[in-house]
Amino acid sequence: MFRKVKFYANQLVQQKDDAKRIAGAARSTLLGAVLLAPALAMAGGGLDSATEGANTFKIWLYSFLGVCASCVLLWKGAECWADRSHWSEFVTLGGKVAVVGAVVGVLAPYLWNLFT
Repeated sequence: MFRKVKFYANQLVQQKDDAKRIAGAARSTLLGAVLLAPALAMAGGGLDSATEGANTFKIWLYSFLGVCASCVLLWKGAECWADRSHWSEFVTLGGKVAVVGAVVGVLAPYLWNLFT
């Protein structure tokens, strides 16, 4: 009545012996990493240390993106001032920078707060 069917997640095509060995080693490595990760997190200071590191990275990222956005706007402004570009392109670029800044400044913290 029911067929005996075996499903293999990583065997969509028939694998050769080397590929089977590599897949087995990858599975073993992934399992070891999953089992070892909590111990390493606790040895590194636990969740508080990870949260502090994430907040430091967030501050660095906002600073870096702010400097990049300012440089892009200054570059485009210099091009417009030298008549190599139109001022409408500068206004469009300013709008794009504002949208990207809104995504980074509003949406990213909202999603971060959902995670924490």
